[in-house]
Amino acid sequence: MSSDAEPPISSLPLSEQPDAIWRQVQANERAAARLFWPSPIIERLLWQVCGAWETVIEEVRFFRYVIEENPPTEPPFVYPDGDNVARDLRRIARWLNIRLPSETEWTAECKRAKAMRDDLGHMLHFTSISGETPNQSVTIRRVPYREPDEMRIDSGWAMHNRKTVTITEAEAGEVLAGLKYVNDSIFALRKFGMEFSTDPDNDGIRDVLGILPWWLDDWGPRPGEEGWTVPTMRQLRVLPQHDYIETLPESQRPQP
Repeated sequence: MSSDAEPPISSLPLSEQPDAIWRQVQANERAAARLFWPSPIIERLLWQVCGAWETVIEEVRFFRYVIEENPPTEPPFVYPDGDNVARDLRRIARWLNIRLPSETEWTAECKRAKAMRDDLGHMLHFTSISGETPNQSVTIRRVPYREPDEMRIDSGWAMHNRKTVTITEAEAGEVLAGLKYVNDSIFALRKFGMEFSTDPDNDGIRDVLGILPWWLDDWGPRPGEEGWTVPTMRQLRVLPQHDYIETLPESQRPQP
């Protein structure tokens, strides 16, 4: 049986390994981007939800590691916390001096995603798949993990309960879109909070405005609306750049 897969990089001559590594990096990036393109095949769409939720958790986890003053170089590292992803991300934004539209930013998206991921993570089996895209639905059986009625004794019989959950294609697509927003926000925080942290307060962000997935009310009309203006870095920051840098430990102050 033939395969189009490339041989292991370690098996290649040393002269060919750098190009092979670069091809693998590009292939991984393309695959990661495709994760957020909803599939018309609902079973694959549900796997995308699982992968997107795990991606967001690990991105936030690594972000927390990066901004530690003295990050550990061996276990224990920062552990993922699925219940507090949005909270942790808001804390990261504050630490990076970035303003957000809301004090509950990302909460709704993460809450919906965690609930669906929990249903899928505790799934025992499909009971039905019905409909055609975009109106497909899947019904699954799962255990009521950590719920009050998960197990019980009744008339001398031990019982391990089951629950039935139906997920529609529209619901899964909404969750995936919400996770894309969270993931795009993480990318924006890295850019504006770290890579562009040395940009002066009065710099406009026109050239990188497309990176920013949110808009603050006090910036006025949105792009394309009459009278809109390009926000500055100061409008994006909680504190003026100089004041913020003064709050950081020496080892974490951005270098010009």
